[in-house]
Amino acid sequence: MLLVEGLNVTPQSSYPAFILLLIIYIFIMVSNISLIVLITMERTLHQPMYILFCNLSLNDAFGASAIIPRLLSDIFVASTERYITYIECAVQAFCAHMFACASHTILIVMAFDRYVAICNPLRYTIIMTNRMIVKLIVFAWGSGLVLVGVLLGLTLRLSRCRFL
Repeated sequence: MLLVEGLNVTPQSSYPAFILLLIIYIFIMVSNISLIVLITMERTLHQPMYILFCNLSLNDAFGASAIIPRLLSDIFVASTERYITYIECAVQAFCAHMFACASHTILIVMAFDRYVAICNPLRYTIIMTNRMIVKLIVFAWGSGLVLVGVLLGLTLRLSRCRFL
């Protein structure tokens, strides 16, 4: 068991903080899921940049779902009573790092897409095919999975107990 520090919310401000975080979470989920549904349902949006937007929205929904619910549950718990198991901590660390790494790599792929569109406008449709987009998306998620897996694999081997 690990003690979660931080998030010092006074009892008077716990309800407004909870409501604010809940509204933010609902907004994030509704906007990202509606964007994913829109891009999936509309055939004219099945183009490389929109597919990348869809992946970015999927990643944002994943990141918000990994971080905000735990914050919502910890708001009403006293700071001396906020415990988390080591496995839960490792899973949350994996999700948070995966969210950040996938966000960056998807943005890199989007930058590459714009680079090709600007520098090779006549060859854009030949270079950025659906097959290339799938390869780039697999690269974005796969590289994040490998990098975060190595990071957490090395971190989980370390000793976690210390005496003051």
